[in-house]
Amino acid sequence: MKVQDTKILVVDDEIGYRKVLSNALTERGFYVKTAESGEEALDEIKKQEYHIILVDMKLPGNIDGLELLQRVKNLYNPSVLIMTAYGGIESAVEAMRRGAFNYITKPFNLDEIILNIDRIIAQQKIIEENKYLHSELEKVYGLKRIIGSSREIQKVLNMISRIAFSAATVLITGESGTGKELVARALHFTGNRKDKKFVVINCATLSENLLESELFGHVKGAFTGAIKDKKGLFEEADGGTLFMDEIGDIPKSVQAKILRVLQEGEFIPLGDTTAKKVDVRIIAATNQDLLKGVQEKEFREDLYYRLNVINIAMPPLRERKEDIPLLVKHFIEKYNKKANKHIKGISPEVEKEFYNYNWPGNVRELENVIERAITLTNEDRISVNVVLPLVKKEGNPEVSENELFAQPYKEARRKAIDSFNVKYITNILNKMNGNVTYAARESGIERQYLQRMMKHYHIKSKEIF
Repeated sequence: MKVQDTKILVVDDEIGYRKVLSNALTERGFYVKTAESGEEALDEIKKQEYHIILVDMKLPGNIDGLELLQRVKNLYNPSVLIMTAYGGIESAVEAMRRGAFNYITKPFNLDEIILNIDRIIAQQKIIEENKYLHSELEKVYGLKRIIGSSREIQKVLNMISRIAFSAATVLITGESGTGKELVARALHFTGNRKDKKFVVINCATLSENLLESELFGHVKGAFTGAIKDKKGLFEEADGGTLFMDEIGDIPKSVQAKILRVLQEGEFIPLGDTTAKKVDVRIIAATNQDLLKGVQEKEFREDLYYRLNVINIAMPPLRERKEDIPLLVKHFIEKYNKKANKHIKGISPEVEKEFYNYNWPGNVRELENVIERAITLTNEDRISVNVVLPLVKKEGNPEVSENELFAQPYKEARRKAIDSFNVKYITNILNKMNGNVTYAARESGIERQYLQRMMKHYHIKSKEIF
């Protein structure tokens, strides 16, 4: 918690004390409000919650300092600093037994007040960090959350167990929707950095300048609009893990700076001249062929090998269909809770349909289908009539414009690219009467890469003409 974010309520019936404290704390950047009674203080607290409350033990009316402490602690858990005359120390000690942070005797020393507030802020920062860690751990990041018993998934789980405690950089490759971020989180929360931050950035969603600022931070005046210093994500993740999704979309100018972090463990914020040292484990992910990017001079070769120290290849769902029943069971349980339903499973017809389907959107598509089917189903099992309209036709990831723009950017971008690729490849093969060699030459795509794309989108040259 930062100074400018800290809200303080001063409760004292003596106007002189209220003014002195309000002026002194406001000058130091705190947001300060005052109240002259316990009743007025409770009215203020109903309007907004305060992080720190300074309370005089003796207050007019029916609510004294001890009673006010009790009431605010029943509402939420602010840090309460008691102010008391020397003769009221016994009551102040009782207040500490009931949850007050500390007590200050009147007449007080402002430096002592500030020192206690600094300690409270430091304590609350630790509490916030612990809350962050617990909330992250609750989000399903352990190995148990990677669902599957297939040999392909067991290889992934085995690799995570082997390298979780390593500091080595990891490159996770695989198609969209295969669970690359889930693997990255499992690596972090299984390893020795689990008590530090796991920071995520999607490199495809930011412009070059914004990406650089997000990663490395900037100093005030570095560019138009830089009105104050900003900490970058490398610094934010210091001691922990930075997960860089869609690493293949990073511009070459930024690639050089990332390479420096990997080689030297340091970077320079925009507009600054002094390097900052960081200890960050980088986990990167991509659905692109980075080696092809290296060959085409779009991706730095030295950065590729720095990132690809350890590679985890995520298998597409069509190559591990034996995991579909486990995944279906997991997603039904998940969305039953969200929708407050009690659907028991899928019909045998749906099971057959799922097994025969090639899942171009992988596990993410399966989850999406189950979520929508749960919403639409009023029986105890998901029927084939509900499922069929939800799955895409094989090799045709076409989506309407309305559907596309209703999706998150990353998902919409993937679907738009898939749709373009299918149309382009189908068209060029049709033009060349299904001849893959001629189609590759005409389009400027390497024959091997064209064949990989055809396999990915289930396009067969003999079906074109």
